[in-house]
Amino acid sequence: MKPFSSYRTSWFYVSFLAFFLFFTGCSSDAELDTLEPQGPSAQSIDSLSNPIFIIAGIVLLLVAGGTIYMWRFRSDHSDEEFPTQIHGNLKLEILWTIIPGLILVGVAVFTLITLAEINSTEDNAMALSVEGETVSWEPEVVVVGQQWWWEYRYYLDGLEGVDLSDARNLPPADIVTSTQMVIPTGEEIELKILSRDVIHSHWIPALNGKKDAVPGRVHPWKIEADEPGVYFGQCTEFCGLSHSRMRMQAVAMEPVDFQNWINQQMQPASNPVSETAKRGQETFSSLCTRCHVVNGLNDETSIGADLVSNAAPNLTHFMSRTTYAGGIFNLYEPDGSLDRSQLEAWLRNSPDEKPAYAQGRRGMPNMGLDEKQIDDIVAYLQTLGARPSSEIISATEVE
Repeated sequence: MKPFSSYRTSWFYVSFLAFFLFFTGCSSDAELDTLEPQGPSAQSIDSLSNPIFIIAGIVLLLVAGGTIYMWRFRSDHSDEEFPTQIHGNLKLEILWTIIPGLILVGVAVFTLITLAEINSTEDNAMALSVEGETVSWEPEVVVVGQQWWWEYRYYLDGLEGVDLSDARNLPPADIVTSTQMVIPTGEEIELKILSRDVIHSHWIPALNGKKDAVPGRVHPWKIEADEPGVYFGQCTEFCGLSHSRMRMQAVAMEPVDFQNWINQQMQPASNPVSETAKRGQETFSSLCTRCHVVNGLNDETSIGADLVSNAAPNLTHFMSRTTYAGGIFNLYEPDGSLDRSQLEAWLRNSPDEKPAYAQGRRGMPNMGLDEKQIDDIVAYLQTLGARPSSEIISATEVE
């Protein structure tokens, strides 16, 4: 029979190996990297978590080290009398009660300070040119979650007087986009987070922690990016079949580039020129405008999507985005050309590409399009908005 000491040795090495295998899950180039803060709020969280992890690590090493020492080096006392008991040692019991209590109080104090920092807001209006007029915009974005994508709404005259109580019937916004939230660098962006159906959670770890999106509530939050770049996020509250495919990106631009983006987004959709695109617009108008809005085509007559959430992505500037279907598919190839095969597959049978409760009016259904209709709609979609820069296409590419 194998000696007991051999089993202890084996378990020691297994535990040691498991400890290091655990940390192999940390990647320096991960899209959702909580260890690389890129904004003040994320840096506050990082400043709090580092000492807490250090304290927790010290406690882990003391407990694990003591356990391993007793397991590895002490005898099994099989030939000794019952060992001396320490029950009733008042000094020792006070000591191991007070020390953890002091640690918890210290952690609680610094946690409350950090929570106050990441929830506080400041007035930081910035000047924008909107249709030839200069407006003072308090950077605010309304964030709306629904199965299984995110919508971003910009009210450039501010949110005062804007009724956000019913997320399924929001007032018209100046700019409506999906999956990708474009923000200026160096500005604190206040978010108003809502949900149209079930509970979701908005999380872009490089810019701040997560904040739940709850039906019937408006949850304030904020983000800020120090440098231009693309910051990836993910819904972190299980919300149904395609929860893991409900992603988002924050695209941070220099203020001058952000102004250019505003100018582009304020333009209505272009009228198609080619015959193929014109046929695509007709097909789109007859089949797709039951849910989707294109400004200048059906924005005046839209009464909401035939879905539980009452909304589908606004496609006015579809080509100005680089992902679609909740951020899981690339719209462009690495060389900047349209990823036509994937877009056609999505139009052909979207539930096969991204699981959805299509019969329950949750997610895009199979529209039963034939190949000619698909070709025409792709041609029409290509007229909606301008292609982003190669740098943005490359930076926002998803796997």
